[in-house]
Amino acid sequence: MRAREWAIAGAYGDPADYDLPDLPALHAIRTDCGGLALAAADDEEPFIVAETPMRVRR
Repeated sequence: MRAREWAIAGAYGDPADYDLPDLPALHAIRTDCGGLALAAADDEEPFIVAETPMRVRR
């Protein structure tokens, strides 16, 4: 739900004007086997990992 709030507030101005916190800065890291991991910083442990990501159509 927070992502929708950020998107709407960002379309009409600064999200801080609507009392929304700043977006977190995430670092995408490729794993050795071609997967994708997200971490708060490059030198930190990833908090979510997709070992075999796949493309999807929307």
